[in-house]
Amino acid sequence: MKFTIGERVQKVFQSVSSQGRQTLRGMAERLGLSKSSVHRHQQTIARRNQYPESGCWESASGAKWLHRLVIASIFVFCFKRGVGCESLSEFFQLLRLEQHVGVSVSSLRKIRSQMETQVLHYQQVQQSALAHSELPIEVCASVDETFFEQVLLVMLDVPSGFILVEELADDYRYTTWQQHTQRALTELGFTVRYCVSDRAKGLIKLALQDLACPSVADLFHVLRDLSQGLGGELGQRLFRVNRRLNDLGEHPETAALKQQLETEHQTLQMAQTQYQDCLHQLTLAVHPFDLRQGIPQTSAQVAVQLSAQLQVLKTLKKSHQLPDKIGCLPKVEGQIPDLSASIDCWWTWVQQNLEVQPDLPTRDWVQNALLPALYWEQQTQRTKNPRLKAAYQQARQPAQIALMAHPLTTTLAPAQLEQWQAWATWMVSKFQRASSAVEGRNGYLSQMHHNRRGLSARRLGVMTTIHNFYLKRPDGSTAAERLFGKSSPDLFESLIQQMPPLPQARRRKVTAKPTTVALPTVPA
Repeated sequence: MKFTIGERVQKVFQSVSSQGRQTLRGMAERLGLSKSSVHRHQQTIARRNQYPESGCWESASGAKWLHRLVIASIFVFCFKRGVGCESLSEFFQLLRLEQHVGVSVSSLRKIRSQMETQVLHYQQVQQSALAHSELPIEVCASVDETFFEQVLLVMLDVPSGFILVEELADDYRYTTWQQHTQRALTELGFTVRYCVSDRAKGLIKLALQDLACPSVADLFHVLRDLSQGLGGELGQRLFRVNRRLNDLGEHPETAALKQQLETEHQTLQMAQTQYQDCLHQLTLAVHPFDLRQGIPQTSAQVAVQLSAQLQVLKTLKKSHQLPDKIGCLPKVEGQIPDLSASIDCWWTWVQQNLEVQPDLPTRDWVQNALLPALYWEQQTQRTKNPRLKAAYQQARQPAQIALMAHPLTTTLAPAQLEQWQAWATWMVSKFQRASSAVEGRNGYLSQMHHNRRGLSARRLGVMTTIHNFYLKRPDGSTAAERLFGKSSPDLFESLIQQMPPLPQARRRKVTAKPTTVALPTVPA
């Protein structure tokens, strides 16, 4: 029976530990090795046994744990955080592991390359198994691009967070998007229900023509445009007035000017509060249910609310003579129909799913009682803004009271009630009005690009696989599980099983110190 070098060392160590002092001949006969091999491994063990914990790594359990430590460190620090192998090699040397496993920079780079191959293979196997499922999968896509040495195209399903496209490209024209998205959607067998994006013409054309779905404007970019326009100008004016007030001090001769500046400061503060209230109302308006009444609303009703808030901003701009350098107000006004279109898209999806239910009272209960209660519950949990959370909690309480007071809530069978709750929870997650998830992914990619001083297609594929099949939300589900409804083998445990043994430690060559030639003394 043949053993690797590491297994031979472990067997010699175990024999010495269990049997005590023995002759070389006896140990060689019991282990099936030559005497010279046993003697050489004994010397290796003695040389490596430099620290109190050294004996742990020579045992079978210690070597197994050491294997997991190295793989986990590369997985977390290199793959997920962009740390280089140089820093990781220093980390392992500080743990005093250089005598037990190969932790040089070249060895770690070789292990990292092997892990990348295994991760990409895992992605191909799992994606092939999950693609073209029996039940059709409809996604709510969001698309955007970010710029490094090359353009990076990103497309993901917003409710689940599953990345559909994340590839480097030479440009971000319509034809380039068309090529990448069609290939990805064909391989996975998906259909896109609607697409959330900024108002780039290529992305609108991609949604309407190739994806055959509505193109919904992004609330994130609408609020950002307003913040950069009116919000930025108000903030700069307040800053200048504050600075002048601080420079004046308490001199009597500046009392009149100080009073004038304080009045201006108060006026600007009121204007900023009014501006922030408008942004808050814009956010509260884009929902499938009316926040105050709790009843379903249409895209036309939402468009009226958005137009009213925009008119307030126009009045604010005119009364305070605020310059709109980037033209944010006309830009936002033109996006109101596309911004409110998400409401009708979602309600159409709901009605199509409810068509299979012939019982009209049940459909009415689902639409007017169950969906609003679960929707406001989900919005309350998702938002981190205290003001929005308070508004959603205020809308959630009457919706839950109405749900519990409805006769069907208490008369439906427990299994049927649980089934409807699961469907409603899934359905409310499909309402998406912003591309914040894509923007967050772009920010993460920017940081990784900076850490790694560039991103290759291979490393990008590894990062995409980790995002789809490894990262988990608080409920313990991965993006692939949320989208496909099926679990996949744990990515990290698969790596542990597939990775070969770690490289053995090697003696480093000691660089000879330069010697100075001693010249004989020369008499003057």
